[in-house]
Amino acid sequence: MKVVKLQHIGSTNDYLLGMNTTEDVCAVADYQSAGKGMGTNTWESEAGKNLLFSILIHPTWLPVTEQYLMSMAEAIAVVEVVGLGTTIKWPNDIYWQDKKMSGTRIDVNLQGGEIRDMVIGTGINVNQREFYSDAPNPISLFNISKREYDSDELLREILERFEEYVEMLRRGDKDTIVKRYHERLYRREGFYRYADKDGEFEAELLRVHPNGIMTLRRRDGSLSDYEFKEVKFII
Repeated sequence: MKVVKLQHIGSTNDYLLGMNTTEDVCAVADYQSAGKGMGTNTWESEAGKNLLFSILIHPTWLPVTEQYLMSMAEAIAVVEVVGLGTTIKWPNDIYWQDKKMSGTRIDVNLQGGEIRDMVIGTGINVNQREFYSDAPNPISLFNISKREYDSDELLREILERFEEYVEMLRRGDKDTIVKRYHERLYRREGFYRYADKDGEFEAELLRVHPNGIMTLRRRDGSLSDYEFKEVKFII
C-alpha cells in the first residue's frame, strides 16, 4: 500500500476522499486541525505525539450490506498490533479497560449501488501524556505502558495486518473476521448498563452483525437491535 506522509492537514479522510486514484493509499499526518470522529465528534491530538492515518481502499467486491466487515477487519488489526489487553468498543473505538485509546471514522462512496471507495480514518493515542479536551475518558499507549512507541513502526504493522484481513475477506472468509472481532469485543461477557431513547437498562452484548447492527439481550430475555447512535454505553 502506498503511504503518503503529511505534516499538517485538516483531515486525512478529506484528503483521500479528494484523491482520484484506483490505488490503495494510506495518508498519515503529524497533526490534523480538523480531525473527525463518527458523527459530529472531534479528535484531540497533540502534534507529533500520536498516530493519525486514513486508508483509501476500493472494495468493489464487498456487498454494501456487509461494508461493516471492513471496519471489523481494521479494528482487529489495531488491537492485535497494539496488544495490552485492548478491546473493540462498538461501533469503532478501541478501549483499554473503560478508557478510549483510539477512534475511527469511515466514509464510503457508492456508485450504482456498489462500493466504489472507502476511507477508514483512525486516530490512536500513542505518546501523548496529558489530555485537555472535554472527552470523558482518553488514554494513550504511553499512559498504559509508561514507555514511548515508534508510530511509524506501529503503522507499518497495522497496515500489514489489515491487508491480510482484507485479503481474507476477498477470498470470502467472513466467518474468521466475525469470530476474531467478537473475541476482542468490549463487554463481550456479562450484563452492563446501556441507555436508549426509552431510558436506561441492563443487557448483555449478544452479537454485532456484518451490517454493523448490534444486538443486545436484556435481563428479561428480549432482544434489541441498534444502529450507530441509537444506544449509549453507560460507563
